[in-house]
Amino acid sequence: MKMHLVAAALLMLAACTESNTSGTMTPSPNPAGGHVQASQGQMCGGIAGVQCGSGLYCQYPAAAQCGAADQSGTCQARPQACTREYMPVCGCDDHTYANACTAAAAGVSVVSQGACAPHGSN
Repeated sequence: MKMHLVAAALLMLAACTESNTSGTMTPSPNPAGGHVQASQGQMCGGIAGVQCGSGLYCQYPAAAQCGAADQSGTCQARPQACTREYMPVCGCDDHTYANACTAAAAGVSVVSQGACAPHGSN
């Protein structure tokens, strides 16, 4: 029984590490809440609800439906500036953004092209 507990603890420790450039594993930093935060390019969301670090947002592919059913995305940097072109998109927060860049700058992944459906419509 003790061996199973040790093995489980080692597996959990391995899950809380990330590779550095030398290929060795280093612990990911923990924010004040104690949750591990992902860096740019790392997996976010999923069943563990992994959050992205400061200045990043979780970008879900269209097939992931904004993380529905514990699907995951990838942490991406929030844009610092966007063009003013109007190509509306619907964000995962059910708000319409002028374009995908403005949604990303707000930290929101895009669920579909075009404006969101009005609330209360079928």
